[in-house]
Amino acid sequence: MMSEHTSSDLQIMLVCGSVRRPSHTRALTAQIEQSLSRYAVVTTDWDLRERPLPIADPAHHDDPLLHPDQEVRDFVTAATLSDAFVLASPDYHNSFSGVLKNALDHLAIEQLQYKPVALAGHGGNRSSQAVDQLRIVVRGLHGVAIPAQVCTQVSDYRLLERDAYQVYAEDVLHRIERSAAELVVFAYQLRSARRPATTSRTADIG
Repeated sequence: MMSEHTSSDLQIMLVCGSVRRPSHTRALTAQIEQSLSRYAVVTTDWDLRERPLPIADPAHHDDPLLHPDQEVRDFVTAATLSDAFVLASPDYHNSFSGVLKNALDHLAIEQLQYKPVALAGHGGNRSSQAVDQLRIVVRGLHGVAIPAQVCTQVSDYRLLERDAYQVYAEDVLHRIERSAAELVVFAYQLRSARRPATTSRTADIG
């Protein structure tokens, strides 16, 4: 949930593309969010199991904010207001999950253009196939997938008493810290680049 923030705070949206419980991908997303909390950012956590979206309708592709479903409009609004994203997915059949693809199909270029995206995936022997394919989708939406990515396997986690996983591997935790820091750096730089030139600056150039 988005909390109180100032205009200078970065807004970062995390989208978890797993519907399994307990979920390694959910634990990975939570760990990334914890790392981001060390910076001046406000996070919006969209868990596609808890907040599922209907099948994307291409009739609303040009302006997804006009979609008749309120949950879709809330999702698109959150994406529009965000300065950066974290997309996390399990590896399903050598790719990312269908629920995450469906969620991204609700968005248009306007929501991701010139915004950085951190990618995270879980499955196999730290397979990168899910995040590799997500990079292509991010590019299609004119987003900027950052270099640092996080890929995990089952042995990177421990099962807690409350029937939930927690990232345990030290090298993965360090990788998450690097990815979070890199995302914040990219977000500040690209947010400045997205701001329109001021009248005075335009006058100076002209």
